[in-house]
Amino acid sequence: MQRTLAAGVLRSATQCSAYTVLPCKGHTFDRHVALDLFRRQYHPTAACERGVPKKKSRKQQIITNNKRDNVLEKYGFASPPDDSLTDRYKKARIRDGPQRTVRMTFDDMKWPQDADLDEKFAAKTLKSRLGRFQMSQDVRRRCGNFGIGDGEFVEWASKFAQSVMDGNNERLVPKDLVPLLIRSRLEGLDNLILSQFFAFLERDAPHVVKDMKYLREITDLRFPHEWTLGARTMKRRIIMHVGPTNSGKTYHALERLKNCKSGVYCSPLRLLAHEVYMRMMAAGVSCGLLTGEDRRYPDYSLQDVKPVGYTSTGTPITQVTSCTIEMLPVKLFDVAVIDEIQMISDKQRGWAWTSALLSLRARELHLCGEPSAVPLVKRICEMMDEEVEVREYSRLGELEVSSRSLEGSWKNIRAGDCVVVFSRAEIYGIKNTIEKKTGMRCAVIYGSLPPESRVKQAALFNDPNSDYDVLVASDAVGMGINLSINRVVFTTLEKFDGESVRPISVSQTRQIGGRAGRFNSGVSVGTVTTMQPSDIRALQSSMGTMPPSLDAAGIKPTT
Repeated sequence: MQRTLAAGVLRSATQCSAYTVLPCKGHTFDRHVALDLFRRQYHPTAACERGVPKKKSRKQQIITNNKRDNVLEKYGFASPPDDSLTDRYKKARIRDGPQRTVRMTFDDMKWPQDADLDEKFAAKTLKSRLGRFQMSQDVRRRCGNFGIGDGEFVEWASKFAQSVMDGNNERLVPKDLVPLLIRSRLEGLDNLILSQFFAFLERDAPHVVKDMKYLREITDLRFPHEWTLGARTMKRRIIMHVGPTNSGKTYHALERLKNCKSGVYCSPLRLLAHEVYMRMMAAGVSCGLLTGEDRRYPDYSLQDVKPVGYTSTGTPITQVTSCTIEMLPVKLFDVAVIDEIQMISDKQRGWAWTSALLSLRARELHLCGEPSAVPLVKRICEMMDEEVEVREYSRLGELEVSSRSLEGSWKNIRAGDCVVVFSRAEIYGIKNTIEKKTGMRCAVIYGSLPPESRVKQAALFNDPNSDYDVLVASDAVGMGINLSINRVVFTTLEKFDGESVRPISVSQTRQIGGRAGRFNSGVSVGTVTTMQPSDIRALQSSMGTMPPSLDAAGIKPTT
């Protein structure tokens, strides 16, 4: 049961020193959240939390109780807040301390799936954020740093918002905001609104921002291809291998890497870099490993593993280096492979892919990833007068999305399943539950698992003669790790992204789900499903939707 609460009531219910809720007009809050808000405002045991003297006269207490009951009745809550909520907040207060701030908004609680983000939603969100922009104290503070007073801000912010709603700003068009909302949600939209506000002032009110032109010039980051000269001094052949999961695009790039004189493989994960290192060594290619926590040289004691030459000091020269993309060596290569190129738009790590694309000195550069990255990569390469050859691949096996979930029962798990969990803390708990309910043993894989342990766990799951029939894994399985998965089971379609819990993207859903039915694994048709019935519709929608084309690349200014 949910109710829409007026902003005035919510605003009056947030006077609590231990917790601060940031309300917004017209937002829908869960019943229990609303009851908690009212309890903190009207419940007598919460008075001390607000810094209000706890002792009240009988008349004052009757007035307070009447206020509380009237407000609850007005918004459809028949009974006053439960005392158990008071106990729960007392425990949370002791555990977390009085300094904690909880920011709860409708946007964080009810953000739709990527497949449901459309022009209508973008228009509604834009209107909402423009209204919030005009009221934001943080925006006023940031504008004040540029010499814009409160009076000028109120005047010109209102004119700017009206100009945007009239369709006079070509950067803030609802249909063009959909990729931005998918990529960075409200943070990206808020930053774009502020940037366009400054551009509006430069055009229509230059007297308000006298120094803005100078500040823009010294902080201009529009031409990152001019920051490095190494790659610009050579003519590179750039080949993009694009296609869905399990289409063989990375396989073809690695085959070319095996036959070069000097090469590098850039991985998004330590686990994947280690896997390529082991694969190259098994094929007789001298390969080194370079990650943030591990550095290995080729084992020349193995049969057929020979150096491609020696330096003047007698040091063996390695043919291939497998590294995480942030650890890319600065040297000249014959062939380079950059995997998961679509991560160039990632908010936290995208700069590493952009830097590698712009500065990697390789005569032949192979980029592997989703088709959604093709237009963006082409635009970046055009700035460097380079052409991109695109090779498209089709999936090598069938994949179907189940119309039924597992109905929330772990007993429905079967051999060959990969249970995907987005919380590392829950992986071992779910593993123990499955083993207890089904009698089948489970292997586990997650991002920070040591490479040797990961190789062992993958081998146990892939071996049909072992006792390990089920895999419990994090979203790390979506990044190209070779596993014989029959069915992918999502325990949830939401993930904590470092700031809030949000639905996973269409790209992530398709990438992880596509690991089912891997080619040459003995499974003719892979299946994707969910644990809970409530997630099936969202899964079907995401698996049936193509990710939108990327429209931005991450950058990291050089020092």
